[in-house]
Amino acid sequence: MIIYPKVLKVVLVAAIALSVLVALTLSASAEPSADSFGVEDASGYNSANVIVPVPVNITEVQDGPVPSLIFDIIYDNSVINVTDVQNGTLTSDWDTPAYCNHEWGTKVAIVYDSVDEHAIQNVSTGSVVLLNFSVIGEAGDTSEMNLSNIQLAEGAPDYQVGTAPAKNGTFTVQLGDVTPGKTTGQITTITGIAMVGVSVTLTVNGSSVVLETTTTNETGYFNLTTVEAAEYYIKFSKLRYWDDSTLVTIQPGGTKTVNVVLLRKGDLNDNRAFCRCR
Repeated sequence: MIIYPKVLKVVLVAAIALSVLVALTLSASAEPSADSFGVEDASGYNSANVIVPVPVNITEVQDGPVPSLIFDIIYDNSVINVTDVQNGTLTSDWDTPAYCNHEWGTKVAIVYDSVDEHAIQNVSTGSVVLLNFSVIGEAGDTSEMNLSNIQLAEGAPDYQVGTAPAKNGTFTVQLGDVTPGKTTGQITTITGIAMVGVSVTLTVNGSSVVLETTTTNETGYFNLTTVEAAEYYIKFSKLRYWDDSTLVTIQPGGTKTVNVVLLRKGDLNDNRAFCRCR
C-alpha cells in the first residue's frame, strides 16, 4: 500500500492529537493523593484530667483539590480512646468533623464548607484533624495508631476518590510520677473587689472537652491542676458579668498566675475591657 506524503502528514497529526487528548483525559481523571497521611508517635500520662491532642497530617497533596476525606484509625482502646475530634490547620474553615468510636478504634469524616478556596489545595502540607485522646492504660503501656481506609475525595467535575500511603505511629503511656502543673489567680471587679463564685473551666486549646472546673473562693482566688505540658484555654464566667477567657501554656511542675478583671454587664463605659497580669 502506498501512503502519500499529505496523507501521512494527516495521519501523524491525528495520532499526535489523539495522544495529547488521551494524556489530558488521564491527567484530568487522576485520583487525588498525597505523599503520606497519618500521625507521629505520641505519649501522655494516665490521668482523668489529661487529654492528649494528636494531629493527623497530610503531606504534599496531589491531583486535588480535596474537599472531603474519610479515614479509620485503629488503636487499643484499653490504652487510649478518642474523646473528641477537632478541625486541623488545613481544615479550619470546614464543618466540624464527624466521628464514631468502635471496638477497634475510630472512624472520622470531614467535609469542607462548600467554599472552593477552602478545599485542600495541591502541594499542601499540614494537619487535617486533631484527635483528642484520653489516656486509660498504665505507665509503660503502648498502643499502635494505624491509619486505614483513607479516602481523599476530589471535587467537581470528576469526583474521583483517591488515597495516600498511611503513616502510622505508636502511643506510649508515660510514668505518672510528674508533679502537676498549676494555674492560679484572682478574679476581681473593676473596682478591685474580690469576686466569689466565678466559674473557671479548663480545656485543651482547640478542644471542647472540659478537663477541669472550679469556682473562686471568698477571696476571689482559684486553683487548677494539670499534668500534660500543653496550651490550655481557660474561661471565666459569672451571672450578670461579661465572660472572659485566656490561653496559657502550662508545664508540669510549673505555676502559671492569671489575674482577671470581670466587667459587669451594663458597665457605664460599655467597653468590656479587662486587665490581666500574668
